[in-house]
Amino acid sequence: MSRRETLVKIVDTNIDHMISLSVLHLAQLGIKYGIFKAVASRPSYGELLAQIGVPNKPLLMKLVEHLKALGIIEETPTNLILNGFSYELKFPNEDYLLLLPDWIPMFEEIYKMVDFALISPHHPHVLMDFDKDADFWDIRLSSSFHSSYRELILRVGGIDRGVEVLDLGCGSVSPAFFGRHVGESGIYVGVDYSSGLLDIARARVEKENLPVELKELDVAVMKPHNSYDVAIMSFVLEYIQNRRNVLGRVLESLRDGGRLVVVDVFRDEFNNVEALEFFEGLNGDFIGYPAKAEIKRAILEEGFDVSFEDVGRSVLLVRKL
Repeated sequence: MSRRETLVKIVDTNIDHMISLSVLHLAQLGIKYGIFKAVASRPSYGELLAQIGVPNKPLLMKLVEHLKALGIIEETPTNLILNGFSYELKFPNEDYLLLLPDWIPMFEEIYKMVDFALISPHHPHVLMDFDKDADFWDIRLSSSFHSSYRELILRVGGIDRGVEVLDLGCGSVSPAFFGRHVGESGIYVGVDYSSGLLDIARARVEKENLPVELKELDVAVMKPHNSYDVAIMSFVLEYIQNRRNVLGRVLESLRDGGRLVVVDVFRDEFNNVEALEFFEGLNGDFIGYPAKAEIKRAILEEGFDVSFEDVGRSVLLVRKL
């Protein structure tokens, strides 16, 4: 198996297990806060919200909606009912060598944040803001899972010496990583709206004197003026409301033959993504995971002449023809 094939399996497999564990933790929250016990008496939606004694009712409603999306709770015209939930956690033999351990502590911290977020969305122990909690995000972005998909992007996008790269939602770790690979003869432009993450990234690239340009901009309103060989969108589309506009501008910035590499938890490729979405939704900017089909349709409807390559389930390569 090639290194690229191994990386595809690593990224896909670990996303599968992130989702699986999130389903279990959502079920745990249903028990912990008495939601299942209350729903057993078939209350109306309003009666359930009144019975569960947590201050942050909007988050409680979001929790119930995600339990509904997973099929654990069902809403009839008048009542909420339980659906006799059953869930099987699978660890096939072939997964063992692919599992990465260091995203687990990050997720355990996020699971704990729900307790504080149910008190208040602004509770100081909720550490999901890209700016205020940049250190937490930097630790998360430094994990071996994120390192794996960065290496996969490198191989899928053909990023090497002399290549010119635009990275949207670059975060704090990618600029130094890709800056080292494009070298002095290449260009790397990283865009992110978090000044906190960019400060960390800037310190790293300056320490190594890397040829990296960082821009503090909202990807949703950015209009690239230069042309690039490769554009990267890794785990950023879930924070963008008008994805079609952004994808259009990114494709416009690519030269003929250029490549757009999109990495994400595509909702038409993974089951039960709603579970992961609940926890990622503790970041107020999180909207929801995109579907690969949605991205392909948006690009084609914008009139671009492209080819698509599904690289496993979590990566989409778009070539501009």
